[in-house]
Amino acid sequence: MNQIARSFIFVALVVAILLALHFLPKMKLGESELRRVNLLGDILPEYLEDGNGLGIIPDVPEPPKPITVVTPVSPADSQQTAARPVVGDNVRLQPTDTTGLGTVAYTPVGDSVAVVAPVADQPEGVTPILDYSQGRPGGMYYFYQQLARARQLGRPVRIAYYGDSFIEGDIFSQDLRELLQDQFGGSGVGWVDCASQVHGFRQSVSHSFSGITEYEIVKRPFSNANQGIAQRYFTASDGARITYKGARARRHQNQWTKAIFYLRSDGGCRLHTTMNGSDSTVVDTIVGAPRLQAIECRDSVPLSSVSYTLRAIGSGTLFYGVALEPVSGVVVDNFSMRGSAGYNLSQIPAATLAQFAALRPYDLIVVHYGLNVANSSQSNYSGYTRNMGQAIEHLRQAYPQTSILVVGMPDRDQRSSNGLHTMKGVEALIAYQQIMASDHAVSFFNLFEAMGGRDSMKGLVEQGMANKDYTHINFKGGRHLARFLFDAIMAGYHSYGF
Repeated sequence: MNQIARSFIFVALVVAILLALHFLPKMKLGESELRRVNLLGDILPEYLEDGNGLGIIPDVPEPPKPITVVTPVSPADSQQTAARPVVGDNVRLQPTDTTGLGTVAYTPVGDSVAVVAPVADQPEGVTPILDYSQGRPGGMYYFYQQLARARQLGRPVRIAYYGDSFIEGDIFSQDLRELLQDQFGGSGVGWVDCASQVHGFRQSVSHSFSGITEYEIVKRPFSNANQGIAQRYFTASDGARITYKGARARRHQNQWTKAIFYLRSDGGCRLHTTMNGSDSTVVDTIVGAPRLQAIECRDSVPLSSVSYTLRAIGSGTLFYGVALEPVSGVVVDNFSMRGSAGYNLSQIPAATLAQFAALRPYDLIVVHYGLNVANSSQSNYSGYTRNMGQAIEHLRQAYPQTSILVVGMPDRDQRSSNGLHTMKGVEALIAYQQIMASDHAVSFFNLFEAMGGRDSMKGLVEQGMANKDYTHINFKGGRHLARFLFDAIMAGYHSYGF
């Protein structure tokens, strides 16, 4: 049999298997229903069985009361009014009573007393970030403080942006990064994995590699014990190469100040680094150690490219990724995982998270999931949000002061007998996500509301901002939607007097 015939038979078998999988009965993982296999899903969304598909939506928590800003002062100065609130990183806030302003006052624990400063009104037309922390760790105030001193912090203000395929290829997050760097300074794309299935698709960095094997949490084989902060790990053959080059698709992405390589090696290895296409190479001999290591490189001028060659790779060596970042300003790390529901973040080993927290502290952690959870036959997502809440607490344990923001899933449309409409289950899941944020005293941003609510994905498709699966945005859509979250962040930032 010739090669062409073999290829044809192989393709036919794959198509036949996928078609057969489409007719499997509905299956569940825990309390969440798995999505059906749909070979034509990108161009022919599944039909809904009932009307416009909008299901039962649970009651959401009341919007949180504005947090009264408090400033720790000495008793002698307690009669003065705080014009600009500053709460130290180690000051704990405790609820006291309700003031005449209709806000809850919080007093620092200790000998100091609090001076109350009212919070500014929300700008018209901006979907607000709902902060359910009420002054406790995990709320947005810590992040806003860090932004206020972004140029004096001694390191970049870092945001870890976790999500599913909605942000794959740095869509959405690259535009949020650009807007924040416009405002607060900074350069570079932040974290980039050692290898990537979408490296040719991503616009914010040019990335090439050879001799690298990838392992990620949504595929098998995979070892939970080996994973890093991006829920991946990589092995390499001797002589493997990884190269990153700046890109001009977005502002501030073509150059950066330093590159930091994160790895773990029991048996040690050698890292050969070339910067800016130089003929000279810096060789770092990595001493074996059972912990995370961060190898930083800089040049006398800003970096526009960095290339690594991996040699003498000892046993137990795992590679994670490289951060291309500034010395000050803001950087956003894109941690996308296609097919993930998010709750497997709790499977990152606590010791690994603690080591990353020490070497790579974050000021804001965003969790943005839902595309792989919402479905047209489910309206109760309490099981999912219970598991996702455990993931939030797992992240909080490693980053106890870090602000945590839950971004609700976007609109997702499907066909019904009445045409394209928001898929049943979407609004219910968003409500459960808001309830989860309230229960865990973190913040919530309703992207569904900000982008226009029901049937808004259809509008994005019609404007060329989203794909015809009526689920995923494209780069143009990412730029459009990122502005909503940026405006909400800036509104919250200014509301505290910064």
